[in-house]
Amino acid sequence: MKGRQTIVINKTMTLEDVLKFMEEHWDRENMSEFGTRRKSSGELEYVVLPATENWDIIIYPKAAGGLFNKENKLVLSAARSLHAIDPSKVNYARFFRDKDTFDRIKDSKEAIDLNKEMMGPCEDALQEYTGFMKKLLEEAGYLK
Repeated sequence: MKGRQTIVINKTMTLEDVLKFMEEHWDRENMSEFGTRRKSSGELEYVVLPATENWDIIIYPKAAGGLFNKENKLVLSAARSLHAIDPSKVNYARFFRDKDTFDRIKDSKEAIDLNKEMMGPCEDALQEYTGFMKKLLEEAGYLK
């Protein structure tokens, strides 16, 4: 389980290039729909593919340059879904008091369940999306 995959490509791509490529080549019927998101900091945009109820797969380009990034690539990574927590189901009162033992056990179980979900079905989706994207990039002549 990695939770992250990189695909080395032979050209620099912007997010707009990735979106255009996916709009032209992505199999929405057999794979999934996709969208775009911006992090709360506003810094990084990415393409979003659904994986599970609690996890998404995000895709973003990374241009070559710098000490640790010698090649152009697309990064596919597991990320918590924006819709994973329904605000109407959150007990905000618990954040304003000390947690008792029951709360700590419950929180631990939820974290373990989310981790199992990421390492299981989410990782499977990541591998499937990565394989399909590699195939599309290879057919278009973008793989290095």
